[in-house]
Amino acid sequence: AKSGTSRVLETCPVGLEQFLSSKRVRDTKSNRREVIRLVLMEQWRQRTAGVNDPEQLARLSLMKSAEASVVAQKRGKFQEMAKKNARMKTLARL
Repeated sequence: AKSGTSRVLETCPVGLEQFLSSKRVRDTKSNRREVIRLVLMEQWRQRTAGVNDPEQLARLSLMKSAEASVVAQKRGKFQEMAKKNARMKTLARL
């Protein structure tokens, strides 16, 4: 069995969801829908023009995914800082 101290250090005391505003959640869902819409519109455009360019479809998706990735990295850094802060507080109480 693990000691209480090691269990505390292995769990993340913060959940990412609690730091996301309802606006951020809506924006994230909206961005996801926008990527899907852009890809579907491009597929339709290609079909009606008799073109098959999967690289263009990938570029559209990648462009939006890169934007979302930057936001996710910032959120991840914030969560890591919160996790370290919580660990330090927990250790200070021991």
